[in-house]
Amino acid sequence: MSATTSSGWRGPTSIVVAVAALLMAAVAVLDPQRPGAVLPALALAGAAAAVAPRGQRLVRCAAGLSAAWATAACVGPEFRGDAGSYFVYLRSAAFDRDLDFTNDWEGLERPAPPPTATGRPANTQSVGPALAWAPFFGAAHVYVLVERAQGRRYYAADGFSAPYRRAAVLGTVAGVLAGVVLLGRALARRFGPRVGWLALAATVTATPVLYYTFVVPAMAHGLTFAATAALLAACVRVREQPGRSTWALVGILLGAAALVRWQSAVWGLLVAVLALVEWRRGRARPSWIAGAAALAGLALLPQLLAWHALYGRFLTVPQGPGYMDWTAPHLGDVLLSADHGLFAWTPIAWLGLAGLAVSWRRDRTLATGAWLVVAATAWVNGSVTDWDWAAGDAFGARRFDLAMALVAWGLAALLAAAQPWLVRAPLLLPAALLLALAAWNVGLVALFREGRFASAAPADLVASGQARLLRDGMLAAAGRIAGTRGRALAYKHLSGEYLFGLHPDGIVELAAEERLLREGWSARANRSDTPHFRWALAPEACLLIPLASADDLVVEVLARAPRRALPQSVDATWNGAALATAPLTPEWQTLALHVPRDRVRGGENQLCLAFTNAADGDENGRVAAAVSTVQVRID
Repeated sequence: MSATTSSGWRGPTSIVVAVAALLMAAVAVLDPQRPGAVLPALALAGAAAAVAPRGQRLVRCAAGLSAAWATAACVGPEFRGDAGSYFVYLRSAAFDRDLDFTNDWEGLERPAPPPTATGRPANTQSVGPALAWAPFFGAAHVYVLVERAQGRRYYAADGFSAPYRRAAVLGTVAGVLAGVVLLGRALARRFGPRVGWLALAATVTATPVLYYTFVVPAMAHGLTFAATAALLAACVRVREQPGRSTWALVGILLGAAALVRWQSAVWGLLVAVLALVEWRRGRARPSWIAGAAALAGLALLPQLLAWHALYGRFLTVPQGPGYMDWTAPHLGDVLLSADHGLFAWTPIAWLGLAGLAVSWRRDRTLATGAWLVVAATAWVNGSVTDWDWAAGDAFGARRFDLAMALVAWGLAALLAAAQPWLVRAPLLLPAALLLALAAWNVGLVALFREGRFASAAPADLVASGQARLLRDGMLAAAGRIAGTRGRALAYKHLSGEYLFGLHPDGIVELAAEERLLREGWSARANRSDTPHFRWALAPEACLLIPLASADDLVVEVLARAPRRALPQSVDATWNGAALATAPLTPEWQTLALHVPRDRVRGGENQLCLAFTNAADGDENGRVAAAVSTVQVRID
């Protein structure tokens, strides 16, 4: 078969396969009832990339987007934090044609914020993400209607059900991928393809961008990175090809970045430096710069109109007076504190900012503008009031999202500068370091999702948690290679601690235990008139039971249900297999669970308790039961 003939069939085939991959991946994201769509989506994405002839970048981008969507579906996106505040803009505009969010908060089963002077519930978040998600929200509505027309009525066509909320995943992941492609090409032109793409990949995987793209994509931070990455790429293009159109693009993207998160307006400092230098060199006309400014204001107009509708003013600080102290009393905290400080949570930022200093010799204009943006971002973040400077329910220093594209730029500059000093395999050592930082960040995401720390991330707890994740990964690998015996042998060499060695009587007192706890437990709850206990948090709490050998077991759990969570029942599982279902009363009772030998394995076993109801508690979660002790006996 000739090359022409091969290319003739491969082109249309790759397009069809890429479209099928996109549709399958979109279904996997929108519909949690169809997890089986993930593997076909990944397979089709791989086939489209393999079949596509050279030059069909669009097909490869579609394949990459399909793979990214399927990955997001596997990760299991969460709708938490400020996600509801961004979402109500979209739902209210689409279904109610207004910006009164009262019924929208009711539909989300969350209390509405206090009303503003216009009588509508306040909304301190930006409108830009809703606009970016709108096409995908429409696709979710079509999907729900088609499903219902075919008799599958899993989801109400009300704008609140899972496909509508998960539409944000599609929009955020698509936006981040677009920003990555645009910035990656710019970095490749400036620093070389290998250096540019390596720096960008490390930035995405070793910073909070990863978390806010795949885990909590219904907040603005993933899209903020996307918009600022595209803006930085446009600024590079202005240096390479000055003209009216390139300056217009810079203006539109500056306004779009501020529309996604109004704090991104500090990027105007970089654009101003760029405009001044280009004008003095005779490479930019005043009319081009003025046009860019006008387009930036036009792009920001939806936010101004939303503020006017909600607060009666076009410009405002929506959090209210007193929210900002412009002396930046928390400047050091937002950079260095273990409580969501930039450098404490994101070590790669040290390298990126060091690279910005190195890049000053290569491009003083962009380096100067970049440092102004970083300094302004730190100052604004450090000016937030005492009760919110750490950004509440946040993974890392999420408010530095708008500086992450500059971290990528600095990292690329640092790698390029280091290459002459690394004669053999000049990128091998840096790539290994960046891979380690990315692995650290992935581990931090896993620990954060387990609820190991909600605010501060103490170095000792993070380090021990990362070591546990590494050990767990090695145990899992041993299990896949050599089965249960291999896993038991690996556990003996890597841990070697067993239940009857730690607790000779086989009794685990939950209030005093730390090492064996897994996800789903509160801090110790002290009560003088009852046994000490921990709250088991909904929906599931798990405990590790390491055993030297497999035997028939009796497991007794001393527990009770809080009255406000009645009626309550518990489903107990052992290594994922169901043991028993039993009701829980407000009085202390012992649940006796029988575990047959064939379900017990040498090494780690996991006992999990899942609950049907829960009640609001003081902890970071909803309490389902008080558990005092777990006793294991050989039957």
